[in-house]
Amino acid sequence: MRLKNKIAIVTGAGRGIGKAISIEYAKEGADLLLISRTEKELEETAREITLLGQKSSIFVCDVSKEDQVKNSIDYALSEFKNVDILVNNAGLGGFRPIWGTRLNNWNRMLEVNLTSNFLFTKHVWKSMKSNGGGSIINVSSLSGTRAYPMYASYSSSKWGQIGFTKTAAEEGKPDNIRVNAIAPGKVDTPMRENVDEDKSRILKSEDCVGATIFFGSEESRYITGQVIEIEWFGPSP
Repeated sequence: MRLKNKIAIVTGAGRGIGKAISIEYAKEGADLLLISRTEKELEETAREITLLGQKSSIFVCDVSKEDQVKNSIDYALSEFKNVDILVNNAGLGGFRPIWGTRLNNWNRMLEVNLTSNFLFTKHVWKSMKSNGGGSIINVSSLSGTRAYPMYASYSSSKWGQIGFTKTAAEEGKPDNIRVNAIAPGKVDTPMRENVDEDKSRILKSEDCVGATIFFGSEESRYITGQVIEIEWFGPSP
């Protein structure tokens, strides 16, 4: 087991990529704190983890609110004593032209997709440092490395995640805290359920998990500040 005896926090753990990461982390031996705004979905993920023989707890949290984020980290430390891995996965989608984007929509996108990464990283840092280090993994997007029309607010948040990842990685070196990111392309998650597209030519949530296991494990102990792009390719079905 590549994550045996590790304690991980996963945000957005109730569905999609976050749920897939949580389940596979449990299979690799990790115990988890599962975070989301939707308690029912978290409970379902927790039930699946229990069946795998691992421990998990849930915490309902708006990831953009600093007091709630701090409370979630305090809860994790009270339940598990330390945190080895943080996966900043929670995120919003939304695709509008710049001229049709309202300021409140722009701000909310940045709060959930980018500010949450800052808040969780800030509040887990001290405990990771005192525990000898840790691994932080930010779930960005190919939209954070490439430009697409209609993606201004989403892409800005995802480009910001990558800039934050690289800066945090430099700050983390003296404290043995590694910070990396994955950048998936289109993924068949609830975020895209109303998008009219060929679902046979996009990623599944499970396709995004392997890189996060690698970044969370000792296999990547000397890797920081890196972004792994994950993109569907292959012949037409």
